[in-house]
Amino acid sequence: MADALRGHNLVWLAGQEELARRYPQLALVLPYPFALGAAPITTDGTQRGGLVLHWPGSRSPQLRPRERDAIGDVCRRLGSLLRDAADSGHPVKPGAGPCLVPPPGTRSSVSSEARFAVDFAERLPGGCCGLDGDGRITFATTTAMELLGAGPSDLLGARPWEALPWLNEPVAQDRYRAAVLSRGPTSFTALRPPDRWLSFRLYPNASGISVRIVPAPGAGAPPVRPPSPSPPLPPPRAGQPCSTT
Repeated sequence: MADALRGHNLVWLAGQEELARRYPQLALVLPYPFALGAAPITTDGTQRGGLVLHWPGSRSPQLRPRERDAIGDVCRRLGSLLRDAADSGHPVKPGAGPCLVPPPGTRSSVSSEARFAVDFAERLPGGCCGLDGDGRITFATTTAMELLGAGPSDLLGARPWEALPWLNEPVAQDRYRAAVLSRGPTSFTALRPPDRWLSFRLYPNASGISVRIVPAPGAGAPPVRPPSPSPPLPPPRAGQPCSTT
């Protein structure tokens, strides 16, 4: 963002290779597939802020002309709004935290379809929970709460690593960041004290992350052995019918 403001132009990072070449320290912190654009918001020669846009790594590395034009148009409109607000004596100031806007088409009211979705999730083996765009738990099935050892008052509205201190460890946070930035599925295992290993599978999209939780064998757990195969049957003799049971 600082480079975009200094150069008065759009900075486009098409992927991890370009990020490593231009910003190696940032690439070490965020080793995930994603694309990033940073553009200055300037009106009448006054810098009023910046716009940062993020795409998953699955997109085309090239920024299309219509995308570039759209980014420029948005920056001009934001600049005009910020200028008018300042001129009216009500300048826009930074908030205490990020303002999350739901994706277009998201329903705000609970419907019968939502109830059916909850019933569907409750019938599945294992546990399910949902995270919003800020990483806060918005939903958890009964099985998920049993596996995590926490109730609704502990989980809902909190981030997993805040509600469950044993999830506040580097591997879990790395896999969460990878899901957010790359928009691709990720997974990890974690030990719920004292001796219960759980497997977490994260499925992200623009609105948040769906998390699947199932028991998993971990360090010190006895390996799961496949059943011993039955001894092979002798091959049938010529002219003898072959049968199976």
